[in-house]
Amino acid sequence: MIYINEWLPNPIGSDTCKINCGWNIEWVELFNSGNAPVSLSGWSLWTGGKSKKLSLGGFSVPARGYVILKKPQIKISLKNNGGGLWLYGSDGQLVDHAAFVGLAPEGKSFSRVGYGPADIQHFAFVDPTPGARNNLINNQVTVRHYPIGTPINAPLGGTQIAGLMLGAVVTILAAWAYIIKTNEAISNILFPRDPGAR
Repeated sequence: MIYINEWLPNPIGSDTCKINCGWNIEWVELFNSGNAPVSLSGWSLWTGGKSKKLSLGGFSVPARGYVILKKPQIKISLKNNGGGLWLYGSDGQLVDHAAFVGLAPEGKSFSRVGYGPADIQHFAFVDPTPGARNNLINNQVTVRHYPIGTPINAPLGGTQIAGLMLGAVVTILAAWAYIIKTNEAISNILFPRDPGAR
């Protein structure tokens, strides 16, 4: 199986470096989990929107290995904000897909941190590892897997809102009771006493 393994959408500084860029340039890494090399003849990558599918002809992925496709090689333009990648096989069928929302942090690659069902997002922004095993992050959001499009902070329901309001009212009343009890001047204003009464 060929996977989108990681990609660098937002290199440090300018995205237009042309020479002596090292790894600080837009690139995409594919991983072959199989035991035989795979030719990418007829395969393509798409970044969404009005962009065209980019041919991956001439490239192959070694068995249990990686291929890195740099911007000058395949003329890919990765989105820094709300980016996505779609990988299509030689039969035109979608093989893998990944996307992020918001702005990609500078110099961090969007890296696969797990494998599993296609409708689960297994990616996170971490330090790039081109041509090597991805860095993993010890973070709860990567331990729990959320289907693509699932809000991590779901909207509150009516019962939850009522509970929050009740908690706020109880807290305010308790604070007022404490203030009144500990401040004699406020207590006398709110609850005047007859000076002659005991």
